Amino acid sequence: MPPSPPRISARALRGRRNRIARLAARLGFVGRVEYRHVYSKTGGASYGQAATPDQDLLTVYAEAFERDADPNDFSLNAILAHERGHQLLVRRPRLAAQAVHLLAVGEEVVASVLGAIICRDTTDEEDLSGKAVFDLIARGVADAVALRMVLQMKGILESLL
Repeated sequence: MPPSPPRISARALRGRRNRIARLAARLGFVGRVEYRHVYSKTGGASYGQAATPDQDLLTVYAEAFERDADPNDFSLNAILAHERGHQLLVRRPRLAAQAVHLLAVGEEVVASVLGAIICRDTTDEEDLSGKAVFDLIARGVADAVALRMVLQMKGILESLL
């Protein structure tokens, strides 16, 4: 990856900002949404928890759009759904109350499963569920056990939303 993304026009920049604002709103994100035309090495976006939900920050970076353009990578919708999963985990009282138990598997896993539930796209749901399984396997969980854990977690989280 080059040190900085290629330049884009003011129109393309507005288009990106409008697109992420629409997607974030559709996913239910509360707070500020920003686009930064820089590389971040975060995977494309990051969630920042503030003192109150309306001050939370979703920052989307250039690589999110590059990943979205690659049919073998995560879509922009999936990337934002995963970040919304982080926000849901800390901002939804029923989820936050269970956080101690849920986070035993890792926040990234839980955020991916929550993103899979809310993304409203079958491919993105499969991709985010697969990411959760992969993250568990990377933590040493056997393949079949990781898949079963994600399916069970999905059922639990759906009931808490």
